[in-house]
Amino acid sequence: MMDGPHCVLSYDKNSRRNHLGAALIFFACTVLNFRLVASLSTASTPPSPEYAFRSFEFDPLTGICRRPSSFQYREGGGASTQYFVMRNTPGDGDCVFHAVLSSVFISMGMLDPDSGFSNMSSMALEMRSVVAKYLASPEGNLYVNNKPRKRIVRCRDLLQSAANNEGMSTDEYLIKLRQPGKQGGLYGGGPELTVLSNILRRPISIYHLKHTTEEDFCEIERMGVFGEGLLEDPGRSVPDSVISNAVFFTLDGRAGKNEGSALDKTVPNMVSPIGAPLKCSWHLHILIADAGQNEKHATVLLPSVPILHTN
Repeated sequence: MMDGPHCVLSYDKNSRRNHLGAALIFFACTVLNFRLVASLSTASTPPSPEYAFRSFEFDPLTGICRRPSSFQYREGGGASTQYFVMRNTPGDGDCVFHAVLSSVFISMGMLDPDSGFSNMSSMALEMRSVVAKYLASPEGNLYVNNKPRKRIVRCRDLLQSAANNEGMSTDEYLIKLRQPGKQGGLYGGGPELTVLSNILRRPISIYHLKHTTEEDFCEIERMGVFGEGLLEDPGRSVPDSVISNAVFFTLDGRAGKNEGSALDKTVPNMVSPIGAPLKCSWHLHILIADAGQNEKHATVLLPSVPILHTN
């Protein structure tokens, strides 16, 4: 069972790395460097407009966001639009790692988006260990992106910068990184996402909420892309790729039939009832939401079928 929208990470701006917008250790001579920090908390007062995430409605079993149901990113001044469905992650201090894990398996169509993740915590802990191992490498480089030119960072330099920013030695940083968030471990941020992008050899985009003025629609803004320019889909040049064009569905027994809908006619032999039609994706997409004062939370953005977002 997935945690609800109020299971978020408190965020102490005076003691941890917290600046997503100012987080470019190597993006303009910096790497996207944010830290989601602290423990579970719940809202005790009604959500304010600035913290719209707290008013979002999630399916209690799947974590899929039902309202707003559509998240949209407009590129090039609105010349093109990417459509997403959002899935929540457990608010246990490991939400960045949960978000990456969920995005990897679901975006490849290897796991039903409606499935629970019974072993998510153990997988997140293992992911922490792998990231720590690569950050501790005495030699070797990591690719960041190609904006405005190709950016490469040495592992030891990234680790040293991350440790300095936390006021720790590199050894202390690695020890804390290996610990679960709920047991006082460091929370996922820019250095960890840099390593994960390289390990997975896939780009990871980070988004913020931009506008939430409509009940079922939410505009998002892309803040940066780890791995952009090099770690792109190796199969994108395959003509009429069955993988790139694949569509799969989340199942929701309460959603009702969609017989005779525009989607039925567009995608034959689909599975009904449908909660959220999704597309396979090489690129990973993570939403970082302001969930309250000094609180941030990482969730998964799953590329979706445009037709259901334009009715």
